[in-house]
Amino acid sequence: MTSNGFPSSPVRAIDRRRFLFATATGLLAAGTDVRSAAAATDDDLAFANFGLASSYLLADYYGRALQTGRLGAAARPTLRRGRSASTLQARALTDLLIGAGDTPATADDFAFEWPAAALATAAATRRTGLTVLDAVRGAYQTASATLGESSYRMLFASLAASVAEQAGALALPGTGVEPFPTALDLEAASAALEAYLG
Repeated sequence: MTSNGFPSSPVRAIDRRRFLFATATGLLAAGTDVRSAAAATDDDLAFANFGLASSYLLADYYGRALQTGRLGAAARPTLRRGRSASTLQARALTDLLIGAGDTPATADDFAFEWPAAALATAAATRRTGLTVLDAVRGAYQTASATLGESSYRMLFASLAASVAEQAGALALPGTGVEPFPTALDLEAASAALEAYLG
């Protein structure tokens, strides 16, 4: 019982990683305020479609990494959270595209082909995930700075933060963290993902 007579509830410790993950995915699950923009630009739609395809790619990566088990039992929660975040992000980007009057792709529209070596070992699995996350984060960073609609910029800033958090959770021990990662245009980000797109 608390001092005011109400039953006490258990307090769950929260660390920075859990807070950032809950914030990023909670905003998306709650349907961040992405306004319908009848006049969405070609750049708005290009970034949203790239983000949607990337979210499906990341969900596929996390699913395959879970299936292979190469990262061990300790990584399973991280991989499940990454897959969940990717699914929520795909939903938010689908909503953005529908609101802009575009027809979004579905997961069934993609057949991702991973190079044989991409998930062959624990180190390769981590390296592959970090490569994909870095390219996606760079594109999201550019979108958050360049898109015209403020609600789109806010969504992409949130997505960039989530993807960076996923990379941090997946990173190899001892890997350096770039304090100011380079933003990528869609061409450079797409080129970085090309080997995985089949």
